[in-house]
Amino acid sequence: MDAQAMGREYEAWAAGLRTEYDAFLRETWTAMRAARKGHWIEDTEEQVRQAGEAFRRKALERLLQMRVEAEQEFFSPSAGGAVGQQGPPPGHASDECGARGASPTGVAAAKWRAGHTGR
Repeated sequence: MDAQAMGREYEAWAAGLRTEYDAFLRETWTAMRAARKGHWIEDTEEQVRQAGEAFRRKALERLLQMRVEAEQEFFSPSAGGAVGQQGPPPGHASDECGARGASPTGVAAAKWRAGHTGR
């Protein structure tokens, strides 16, 4: 990713967090204004810690969501085959692990074939 794309990604992430950051600042401000004189730390520490934790969690969740969305852009469920087709592509050798490959009948058939083909 080039520097411009990274800059745009950062700006989108930061812009999406402005409301949450403002809420964090308001909660911190309100807690400090409500604190008793001489008890500022005691009266605000837990409220500010909780507000900071909520903001940190939202920031990380948004960043992770952006990464997931960016990765999904590169995933194509139809890559490598025709849309709507299942199974291996034409000419692909089976590995005996399909729907019947691990069934008792499939296992027995595979053992029988192995014994009769010199494997």
